[in-house]
Amino acid sequence: MEAGVLNSPIVTGIHEDKVEYKTAEDHASLTKEDFMHLFVMQLQYQDPMDPMDTEQMSSQMAQFNMVDLMYKNNEAMERLVDSDRNRTNMSAVSMMGHQVRYEGSDLTVTDDGPVPFDFELDGPAASAVVVIYDENGRVIKTWDTGEISGERQALGWDGTDMNGDEVEPGNYRVDIQAVDRADSDIEVTKWTTGVVAGISYQESGMPVLRLENNKEIGMEDIWMVNA
Repeated sequence: MEAGVLNSPIVTGIHEDKVEYKTAEDHASLTKEDFMHLFVMQLQYQDPMDPMDTEQMSSQMAQFNMVDLMYKNNEAMERLVDSDRNRTNMSAVSMMGHQVRYEGSDLTVTDDGPVPFDFELDGPAASAVVVIYDENGRVIKTWDTGEISGERQALGWDGTDMNGDEVEPGNYRVDIQAVDRADSDIEVTKWTTGVVAGISYQESGMPVLRLENNKEIGMEDIWMVNA
């Protein structure tokens, strides 16, 4: 092999009696087949008076085995990712028409009343104030819960306004402010309920669930699925 080959564009394939080249911009890496071909070519064109020593050959073979293992690991990971994505997509399809519980402040009122809504505090509260807003941001109802534990519990709203009249079916929002005995704010986590009405997919292929209230959530946002 001529010495000038070392400064030539990258070798991308060796086919019988000819060598194909591409520029570095077109082909920035070698495949495992290219690696093996180059290794064989190196053996064919080595100086018979000064052959490659055993240690150097063992080192290059170890490099080849490492490259081959990396290719196999990458292929296995790609198959695993594809399989996991398929399972996720099938799980998303199976949720169509089902109620799902997810973290959020939205609360839907149907003809049967408010959908299930839970909340949980980071610790016991000396007092907590619950405020219900309609979709226009108007306060519909507010009440003080008094002392409550930090355990997860139901909101306990009966779907009535400040006058005790039933509110109209629609979309509402819940705000909860809690403080401890030192009058320090306590973080509140809220879980609401929605019905899956449709599914779309991101560029990554991951599904996005569209609920009947037009809210979109990811599979990772779901806490529970109801029958």
